[in-house]
This record gives sequence, C-alpha cells and structure tokens, in this order.
Amino acid sequence: MIISSTENIVVAGVSFKTTELLSRSRFAFNAVACRDMYNDAPKSLPFFILSTCNRTEIYAWTTDIEAVTAILRNQGQCTAEQLRELVYVKTGTKAIDHFFRVAAGLESQIVGDYDIISQIKTAFRGAKDVNRANGILEKMFNFALQASKEVKNTTSFSDGTLSVPYAVVKQLLGRVDVQTITVAGAGETGELMIKYLRTYLPHCNIRLVNRDEEKLHSIATRYDVMEFPISSLGQSLVNTDVLIVATNAEAPIVDREHIGPGLKMIFDLSVPRNVAPRVYRMNTIPVFDVDVISESIHNNISARLSQIPKVEEILTRHSAEFDDWMKRREAFAV
Repeated sequence: MIISSTENIVVAGVSFKTTELLSRSRFAFNAVACRDMYNDAPKSLPFFILSTCNRTEIYAWTTDIEAVTAILRNQGQCTAEQLRELVYVKTGTKAIDHFFRVAAGLESQIVGDYDIISQIKTAFRGAKDVNRANGILEKMFNFALQASKEVKNTTSFSDGTLSVPYAVVKQLLGRVDVQTITVAGAGETGELMIKYLRTYLPHCNIRLVNRDEEKLHSIATRYDVMEFPISSLGQSLVNTDVLIVATNAEAPIVDREHIGPGLKMIFDLSVPRNVAPRVYRMNTIPVFDVDVISESIHNNISARLSQIPKVEEILTRHSAEFDDWMKRREAFAV
C-alpha cells in the first residue's frame, strides 16, 4: 500500500516575481487551454491550473515532478533549458506554504489583493468538474480558503481597494476630458472594471465589447452599458477617450487600425498582452500593461504591509492543521 505524504504535493510555475510579462505570457492558460490540458495530461496525474495576470502555476499530487513541469513546457513551447531558467518548483511543505500565501494575497503583485481568492476558486472547481483534482488537493484548497477567510475577517491586510481595475480608475478620476470608455472583455476582470467605473465615474458613457454575445448582453444589461460584438470593435472606439482591454485572447485583438484620433490612453490588463506591440510603440498614445499599472500603486500599501506578521501567523496555524490532517490520514491508512 502507498502511504500518502505531503512531499507528494508539488507546485511548478512562473510569476511576476521571477518572470517579466512577455515571458510569463507564454505560459498563460485561458479557459479553452485549461480544458485541453485537462484532457491531454496523463490521466493518473491529479492537478489544477491557476493562471492569472500575475502567475501561472500547476498544483499537483504526484512523485513525478517532470509530469508537472511538462505541462508548462508544452504550454510555453520552451526548451528544457528555458524551462529551468523560467520555472520554479516547490514540493512538500514549501509547496503547501506557497499555496496558502498565494490564497491570502501575500504573493500578489498588489499585496493583499483579495481578488485572487475568486480566481483560485474558479481554477480549482474547473479541475474538479473534469475529475482532475483528488481529495488531497481539495483538502489543501479548503484549508487555504479557511486561512484566507480568517485573514480577511481579522486583519486589515485586504482593506481598501487596490486591485488593478481600481488602479485604472484612480488614473481616470478627476479627468474632465474622459467622457466615454470602452471595455473589451466581459470576464471577471472586465466585469469588475465596469463595476468600478459605474461606481466611481458615473458620469461616463461605458461601452462593452465581447466575443461571446450572450455573455455580452447579460453583462451590458446588468450594468446598463452599450454593447458591441467583437466584430464591431472599431465602431466601439469611435469617439472613445479610453480603451481598457481585459480579454484573454492568445493573440492581440487591438491593432493600429482600431485606434481613433480621439483615443487618449489604453490600459492592457490582459496576459498575454492583447494590444499589438506596434500600438505600444506609437508615440501618440500611452499604453499601460498590468506590470506598469501595478507598480503605480505600490507606494499606497504601507498599511497592508504592517499586517504581514499577523497574516503569516494565521497561515502557519492553518498550514499546521492541514499537516495534522495529513498525518491522521496516513495513520488510518497503515
């Protein structure tokens, strides 16, 4: 009989801490790519994929680390040498502690960003729905959620709104020359972006562009914004002051032909970038990607940083509880 061990928990990934945006974009998974990987990976490998604008990580229960890193190698289309340079691997308690830190927002580009927890929930449930996550990974997921919830409820670590969408709003506050804003993408980030715009810039006209027209209509109706199918992207940008791109396409969807004379700035929240490189190189209009946007608010988080010791104490306690659960499980298995 094989006895379970925490040493079988593995994480392999890339993040903003180790890899710049263009390099980590190669490893990003959208929903379709996740589904394909769940179908194609070895059936004996329990794992789930967490892919956000700041990181792509594979969490697995296995003794075969190469099977885990192969997922990233295939997605990133890189050599074994490139993989060693770009990808970090943690096992056992280091992998568990890392996951707890990610779930609490300690490893977020904007420290304390609580949006990560909904992304983790979506990632894990996506794997569970196709029977790729086993009971060990689910228990780790549940303990991490409990720890994250305690951090949220008992500290000020996630107080205030310092997410990337809010950072965009902060740059637009008080600008009388911004009257019409187009948001491309109706996913989690796009919807959150519209929610913030409606809250903090209620005077602005908002247009929403999306590929899935059913979802487009649902979100547009919910927030009372104008809707445009992706085929009408250019039309949506006529007389638009600001374009915010929050799509998850594998290649750029915004190119120079879409840029109208009145457009004042572009925010590209997508990973990989969904604004073409030659638009970034234009001298007539500023384009900001997620790394630049995140950097702009790092000076505003000193209050959160003061809470880190308390957050780490909470995570240590919950991680120890998970370890105790694992030991009891192993004892019963003998």
